[in-house]
Amino acid sequence: MPKKFLTIHGHFYQPPRENPWTEAIERQDSAAPFLDWNERIDHECYTPNAYARINDDDNRISTIINNYEWISFNFGPTLLSWLEKFSPRTYERILAADRNSLRRHPGHGAALAQAYNHAILPLCNQQDLNTQIRWGLADFRYRFGREPEAMWLPETAVNERVMRALIDHHMKYVILSPYQARRVRPLTGGDWRAVEQGEIDITQPYRWFDRNAGGERLAGRFIDVFFYHGGLARGVGFEHLVRDARHFAAQVDVAFSNHGNNQPQLVSIATDGETYGHHEHFAERGLAYLLQRAAPQRDIAITTYGAYLAEHPPQQEVDLKPGPNGEGTAWSCAHGVGRWARNCGCRSGGPAEWQQEWRAPLRAALDQLRDELNQLALELGEPLFKDLPAARDGYITVILQRTPERLQSFLEHHQRRPLSPEQKIAAIKLMEMLRNAQLMYTSCGWFFTELSGIETVQIIQYAARAIQLAEALSRRPFEENFLRNLKAAPSNVKTYRDGEGVYDKLVRPAIVSFTRVINTYAFRALFFEAPAQEKLYHYSLQREDLTTTTAAGAALLTGLVQAQSGITTESLRYGFALIKHGSADTAQCFIRRVTGSWNYYAQRDALVQRFHAGGELADHLQKHWATQGYGLQNIFFEERQQLIRLMLQDRLDEIGEAYRRLYEDNLTLIRNLRDLGATIPEELSVPARYTLSLELRREIERLGESTEAEAYRRCLEISRLAEKLGIELNTEWAGQHLQAMLEKRLHALSADFSPACCQEILSLIDIAQKLKLHLTPDHLQNIIFELLQERVLPLIDTVAADPQNRQAYELSSLFLQIAYHFNFNIKVYKDRMKALEEQLAADPSVWP
Repeated sequence: MPKKFLTIHGHFYQPPRENPWTEAIERQDSAAPFLDWNERIDHECYTPNAYARINDDDNRISTIINNYEWISFNFGPTLLSWLEKFSPRTYERILAADRNSLRRHPGHGAALAQAYNHAILPLCNQQDLNTQIRWGLADFRYRFGREPEAMWLPETAVNERVMRALIDHHMKYVILSPYQARRVRPLTGGDWRAVEQGEIDITQPYRWFDRNAGGERLAGRFIDVFFYHGGLARGVGFEHLVRDARHFAAQVDVAFSNHGNNQPQLVSIATDGETYGHHEHFAERGLAYLLQRAAPQRDIAITTYGAYLAEHPPQQEVDLKPGPNGEGTAWSCAHGVGRWARNCGCRSGGPAEWQQEWRAPLRAALDQLRDELNQLALELGEPLFKDLPAARDGYITVILQRTPERLQSFLEHHQRRPLSPEQKIAAIKLMEMLRNAQLMYTSCGWFFTELSGIETVQIIQYAARAIQLAEALSRRPFEENFLRNLKAAPSNVKTYRDGEGVYDKLVRPAIVSFTRVINTYAFRALFFEAPAQEKLYHYSLQREDLTTTTAAGAALLTGLVQAQSGITTESLRYGFALIKHGSADTAQCFIRRVTGSWNYYAQRDALVQRFHAGGELADHLQKHWATQGYGLQNIFFEERQQLIRLMLQDRLDEIGEAYRRLYEDNLTLIRNLRDLGATIPEELSVPARYTLSLELRREIERLGESTEAEAYRRCLEISRLAEKLGIELNTEWAGQHLQAMLEKRLHALSADFSPACCQEILSLIDIAQKLKLHLTPDHLQNIIFELLQERVLPLIDTVAADPQNRQAYELSSLFLQIAYHFNFNIKVYKDRMKALEEQLAADPSVWP
């Protein structure tokens, strides 16, 4: 039996980044070239760990493994919801990893739950603490289809109250930093031994007992504790230990203690999962090699916490540090949990002179807002729900699956009595108010140095959304008091001054109302053919009327639209009138909610008549439609970018045509300069690069999905001409286009593993190489590896069992060519065919 066990735990988490009103992530320039940080970190970490390469000595891929299957891990629920939607193949690999781990360690999977949105649990009030745990557990059950054994504590922040809550929710163990332990002693009793400096023996689990006021153990009230190896975790997270897997394994080996009467020992390492690939590029490969090769070579068995605990229960009792004022401790704060409550001295980034005096006022502002919202919820929720706390905890079922059926089921289960349509909307708004009040405590809001950082702005946005819902429900002002409290939070940036300035400049512009949705729809209708039914983020729009009137270079667009929120289900009708004189950037849209006696059609007809008569419209619109007009700057960011591009297109076409003429007029000069070995001046090279790149793109667009090499003759001529002229073409679009064609055909092979499709793929590879297009191979390699495992290996076995199946043999050989082009070591597959090849060479008659 092995005596040395290793568990690597990855805490995979990103803060929720969605705009609280659209429920979509907006472009984050700091994550470029990706849309946002979730997308970037998925590309660098989450997907690479689902498909971790182990390369041979020639740097060819010998195999690809799912790291998640071999480690212990937790994923933040808000991150998993993003992966489910935007990276579904990786999401499925994560779920499959837990299933496979359960088979390897019966009953003890790789996945752990996590408190829902990474709030610092010791700083939560009791109600929020329970909700954070219950939502995290519900999310885990929904995704992994089983009960979790343990829950990852955000920042490992813990105190006695949190430990008791985990026991209440039947958690078996928890993972902590060795520096969070205070003292230990044998389970049988005896003297306590102090371990406050991190000297606790981390190779064994411990048991923490819930005690009554007299200090006695409460029967059955305990939870077990694993302490990770602090030195190894620091080495992985900050000292690049994972760069050399063999050295990494040697350091793990040294960590096993020599004392202990040759009893089994567990060394565990817990770090942010993003270390493997995002913070440390390609670290997922070092991790894969450690798990599959380096550790086993040293007789170190890979296991999970739950599996180890089942075989080796604790023999020692542990007492935890209480932290200042009993607040608790955490792995990333040397001052208990002060990092999330005050200017404790912990910092991350920013100039040395920046301070964090804003932390305490921010938390105080949120705490007061939370209390006000909870009081409002009690007042308004009493006639709607039979048990408000139970309804809040149960609302996670709606968050996980926002379908009409799930919402109806939630209401039927929790409503005090059958609700009217208006009461149903009020009930949902109340739940959404409380959901945003949870999200506004996401820990990242306090972690970094500056109040105006994107993480802190994000949590203030959640507060603003909660305030908006509270004011809509109660018709009372909540924002004014919140801003007064925020003003006490000083910013390090003069532009903002304080929290109120951050709110005004960074939070308020993100706020979305139905009016802004209608304004965006109206401007889109001005430029595009607007469908009768459209969806903008979660808002569903149903057009009842759209009338366009033009005269003397001016345009009037009027419309009647029914808009419904996909979150609150609230549905409202709006009329709009968009007037444009000249350029669209000066256009104004006047929007009015259709209520009471206001008749859209009568108002539209009167406005159109006035427009044709040349009458003044602005005063009329302000009097009969809305006092304020909205412009292009008020529409959603992504839609605004599209419209700006469209508005510029004519001008860009003119510039492009000027470039083409410059290139054609000076082509002979460019050739002569090139023949003389001279550098082409930028004034000539830029038009040449633009023109030839555009010509290449248009030619590839004309060819569409063609895979015939001969069809790309003109493309090759353009490429060769550019090379001869010393011009580096912009081939980004062409590369993306051929990559998409390759992915499409590789996916097609899953359903139809045919020679024709393989030949098309090989042809596209040849075309891409000749055109010197840059392909991103990772995703293609992932698909190829799955096909090698799922289709090629069974095909080779088929040939071995039936040597007369020549088609299967040739198809296997054909796909191995594709795999070789994408840097796979195909020796293992060819070796399986070698005996068959020798048989066929000796007796070709076995083939018909």
